[in-house]
Amino acid sequence: MNTPRSSRPLGPALSLALVVLLGACAQNPAATDAAGTPGAAEPPPPLGASAAAPTPPATAPTAASEAVAVRPDRPETYTVAPGDTLWSIAARFLKKPWQWREIWRQNPQLRNPNRIYPGDVLRFSYTADGQPQLQVAEREDVPLLKLSPQVRAEALTQPIPPVPRDAIDSFLTRAQILSEREWQQMPYIIADDENQVVYTNRDRVYARGALFDQPRYQVFRPGEALLDPGSGQSLGVAGLYLGVAVLERDEDPASFLLSEVIGPVRAGDRLLPVDEERELYNFEPHPVPPDTEGLIIAKLDPDVTQITQYSSVIVNLGAQEGMEPGHVLAIYGKPRTVVDPISGNDVQLPGERAGLLMLYKIHDLVSYALVMQAERAIRMNDRVTTP
Repeated sequence: MNTPRSSRPLGPALSLALVVLLGACAQNPAATDAAGTPGAAEPPPPLGASAAAPTPPATAPTAASEAVAVRPDRPETYTVAPGDTLWSIAARFLKKPWQWREIWRQNPQLRNPNRIYPGDVLRFSYTADGQPQLQVAEREDVPLLKLSPQVRAEALTQPIPPVPRDAIDSFLTRAQILSEREWQQMPYIIADDENQVVYTNRDRVYARGALFDQPRYQVFRPGEALLDPGSGQSLGVAGLYLGVAVLERDEDPASFLLSEVIGPVRAGDRLLPVDEERELYNFEPHPVPPDTEGLIIAKLDPDVTQITQYSSVIVNLGAQEGMEPGHVLAIYGKPRTVVDPISGNDVQLPGERAGLLMLYKIHDLVSYALVMQAERAIRMNDRVTTP
C-alpha cells in the first residue's frame, strides 16, 4: 500500500533530471480534445480501499468484457487524425481512457504494432470470448515527396503520442529539480567579459566548478524548495530555466557564449549538461496501484492562476512509491466542514472528484503530471488517488 509520504521518513536524494520550466516555456494548448470531455463527478474512494469495479458496458455480449467500461456512443471505426493523442482516441471508445491496454490487440500485419499513426483506421469489435478489442484495420500509404532531379520517400507523420506534445515538451527537455546540495555542486557563472549585471544572447560569460566536456549546457537559477505538505520536509529545489551556454574554451575559468536566452542570466546561475536525446513519450495510460495517495504540491506555470486541463503540476509521489510514466490518478478536492442549520452541529462534506491527471516524468520523491480532465476547480494540495 502506498501511504502518504508525511507518515514515513523521506527516501534517497533526488536524482538529476526532473524537469521544471517556470516562465515563458509553458503554454497550455488552446484546443481541447473533443473526446476528452469529463464525465460526472464521483465521490472519493475511502482511504485504503481498492478502486470500485467499473460499470459494465451495455452491449457487451459476455461477462468477460465487464471489466472494461465501454462508451455506449463509441464509433465502430475511427480514422486517426493529426493532433490526436492516445488519451483522446481511447476516450472515444472508453468511459475510462486509462483502460486502453485492455482493449488494444496488436495487429500482426503491422511492422511496428506498438505505434499508431495519422491515417490508421481503428476498428472496434468483440473477441470470440466476448472481450472488447481495438485493431488497426488498414493504413493509408505515406505519400511521396517528389524532388528534382531525384525522387525519394519522406516520412510525413509521427506516432501518436500519449498526451499533447506541446503541453509537456518544455518540461521534459528544459529543467531540473535537485536537492540543495546538488545545486551547490553544479558549475556556475562568475562574470561576463564586459562587467554587466545581467547577460543575454551572444554575451560571453565565464564559469567554474567543473571540467567542461560537453558542447552545450543549460543555464538554471535555483528557486524555492518544494515542501511536503504533511511533514514540511524539502522534496527538492526547482530550477528556473534561462537558456543555453555554448562552450568556447575549457579553461579555468571556461568561456561560453549564451544563446536561446529566455530570461536575464546573472552571476551565480548554474550550468547543467544537456541530456542526450531519448524516447520521451514511450508510455501508455494505466491506473496507479490501489490505495495510492498523494497531493498536488506545485504548478509549473506561474503566469497561469488556475489549474485547468493540460496544466502541468507536481505531485508528492515518485519512484519511491512505484510511480511510472503513464500512471493515471483521480483528483479530489479537500473536504470541508459546514454547520448543520437544524442541529447546529459541524458536518464534514467529502471532497468531490475534480478531474484526472497522468504522470509523465518520475523522480525519487516527486513526479510531473498533466491534468487530462478538469471536471471542477482544481487547487493546490488537492488529493490525488487511485481512479
